[in-house]
Amino acid sequence: MITGALRSRFAREMTKLDLNATPMELVKTRDRKAQSFFRVEFVGYPGQPLGEILSEGEHSCVALAAFLAELVTSRDHSGIVFDDPMSSLDHIYRERVAKRLVEEARHRQVVIVTHDLGFLFEVKREAEADDVAVHYQHVKRRMKTPGHVTDDLPLKAKEAPALVNALRTELKDIKGQLDTVSEAKRVILVKGVIEQLREAWDQVIADFIAPVLGRFDNKIKGNSLFKLLVLTQDDVDLIKAARGRLSEGLHNASGALNPAEVSHDALSSEVTVIHEFIEGLKKRSTQAS
Repeated sequence: MITGALRSRFAREMTKLDLNATPMELVKTRDRKAQSFFRVEFVGYPGQPLGEILSEGEHSCVALAAFLAELVTSRDHSGIVFDDPMSSLDHIYRERVAKRLVEEARHRQVVIVTHDLGFLFEVKREAEADDVAVHYQHVKRRMKTPGHVTDDLPLKAKEAPALVNALRTELKDIKGQLDTVSEAKRVILVKGVIEQLREAWDQVIADFIAPVLGRFDNKIKGNSLFKLLVLTQDDVDLIKAARGRLSEGLHNASGALNPAEVSHDALSSEVTVIHEFIEGLKKRSTQAS
């Protein structure tokens, strides 16, 4: 049955996702084997296909609103799973959907599978703002074998402190290897660590700017601009120098026929530089607040 409660809930879900520019409603289509089937139609335009009017993203949001309306009006609080739900949405709808799914997570388990870092960060921001606990798992492929799972975010999604700690752990694990492996393997290991160190510095900068403009965010928080004032010219010089050293280690000068090998101690030292910079910046930012 298309009950009044279901119609009302659908209207509320459309409002939550801000999809009321073109009024739509639930309409029963047929009964089959004791089941009622319904579809969404434009108010005043019966039979008009939604796909001819709505964008792909809007169409997905309307389908989500209908699904949630049916789900919420039932008395079943089972978990729900979304497999990459936001692949066709622009940033405006992604934010609204992330907010709605986090809200629903207060009442049931919500599992979201996605490869979209932008949407991951939208959900992460909404969950932190709503004080909703999130458990992250990273599923990846190693060589040709899929299904390797870790209870953590992927490296590209980690904040700078977590990324630096991961690098420190990996450096400890390979400490005894660099002087015993072949030259080719040594170069691969060292350059991989250097590339991650460069990304760590990028993340340090992204984290610093985050109070004003978060990663993959489209909102500028002007009232937090004062937090950027803690950055000094010495900080800029330190970052430039560190990135310069890493660039030199990754790309040896063309004239260097016998370039010096990058030692394990040198790599560990670079991790320490980033760690101390993060801690110092955190302390100054706290004092500025």
